[in-house]
Amino acid sequence: MKIEKKAALFDLDGVLFDSEYTAARYYVEDSETVGMPLPFDEILSYAGMSHQEFDRMTDKLLEPYGGISELNRRIASLPEREIPFADLVYPHVPELLSLLKEKGYKIAVCSASPASYVKKALEEGKIDKYVDYVISGHDLPVSKPDPAIYLKAMNVLGVEPENSFVIEDSSYGIEAGKRAGCLVVAHHDSKYRYDQSQADIIVDDYQQLMEILS
Repeated sequence: MKIEKKAALFDLDGVLFDSEYTAARYYVEDSETVGMPLPFDEILSYAGMSHQEFDRMTDKLLEPYGGISELNRRIASLPEREIPFADLVYPHVPELLSLLKEKGYKIAVCSASPASYVKKALEEGKIDKYVDYVISGHDLPVSKPDPAIYLKAMNVLGVEPENSFVIEDSSYGIEAGKRAGCLVVAHHDSKYRYDQSQADIIVDDYQQLMEILS
C-alpha cells in the first residue's frame, strides 16, 4: 500500500513518545508513597483513555482509600515528577516528520493531554519545528473515540478526511480516526495491549511507514 495524502494527524503519547509507560510508573510509585497503592498493569491498561474515564476507573480502584480525590490531595504534597521527553522520542520519529514535510504534508498533533504538556513534549523532543498545529482534548467538550479532535484539526489545516491520515496507538484513538473518515495507521508497541484491529495499517517501526510513504 502507498499513502498519498496532504496531512498527517498524530496522537502524542504512545505515538511520538514512549511516555505512557513512564507516566504510569510514576503514578503507581507516587500512589504507593502516599499509602494508596495501585496495580501497575491495571493503570497501564488505561493508557489512551480520556482523563475523565481514567479518573473514573482509578476512583473505583481507590474506593477503600477514599477515592481518587483523596489520592490527588495526598500526591499534591509530593515533588513534581518530570517526564524525560527528550529520551522518550520513538526511533525514527524525526526522520518520519522530516520526510512528511519534504513531501508537503501539513502536520498536526491531536492529543487528549493538556496543551502545555504537548508543547513541552514537542519542544523537549526537538520535533516542534515540524508541527503546524496542536490541539488538546482539554479544549473540546468530548474526548476520543469521538472524532471531534481530528475533525477540528482538519478544519484548521484546510484538508479533507480523504486527504488525511491519522497515526494512533489506542483503540479509542483508532476509532476516533476512523469515525473522522481518515485512513488510520496504528503504531504497535508490545508493552501495550490495545485492540488495533480497526486500523488500516499497523506498523511496529516508523521505518516501515517511511517505506510506505516513499
